[in-house]
Amino acid sequence: MPTASNPRIAPDGSLVIDLRDLGISVTGPEMEHVFSRFCNRNSQSIWQYELTPEGEIIAVPPVNHPGGAHENDTATELNLWARDFGGMATGSNAFYRMPVTGGVLVPNAAWISPERLAANPPIPGDPIPTCPDFVIEIRSGTDNLAPLHAKMQLYMQNGALLGWLIDPPGRRAYIYRAGQPEPVTLENPVMLCGEDVLPGFEFEIGRWTFDRD
Repeated sequence: MPTASNPRIAPDGSLVIDLRDLGISVTGPEMEHVFSRFCNRNSQSIWQYELTPEGEIIAVPPVNHPGGAHENDTATELNLWARDFGGMATGSNAFYRMPVTGGVLVPNAAWISPERLAANPPIPGDPIPTCPDFVIEIRSGTDNLAPLHAKMQLYMQNGALLGWLIDPPGRRAYIYRAGQPEPVTLENPVMLCGEDVLPGFEFEIGRWTFDRD
């Protein structure tokens, strides 16, 4: 079960299903196969699903406005950059397997490099079998920050090189970098850049997130 060093990533308002409560005691890849079958059988649901390393399925309801617009704008800008640079950009319905801790997470937006993609080719119907190089999570107006920070830490533990946790209500951005134990907090930034992980990528966070209606 989650501990102080492994906090819960389930957001407020989510439904948490512990597979052990259903009599399912599988672990590792077998647990992820059970999760994939669950998602495929519920593919028409409006809920979004994730799998924690502890074997809990998190069901998250749809995001209210303006959260959906924030997710769409960040994913769109990232995709436009990836079309020129390469690799694969994804939005808020792509599943990524966490290779170190286990579990399957869905970032609001993410990018995986050509090299990492070639080394971990996706199989249709399964989660992408590795952590992305770059991830974005966006806090909605009803989210507690603590689970989002816990989720960002999971990405970094599993090989992400750069991560942005964007907090529109607080007009802050938390920048996670590989090898740094704590994120850097930016107060009311106008622009975020992809640094050496995403060369040339710039996101006008003031325009597309903080000041968006």
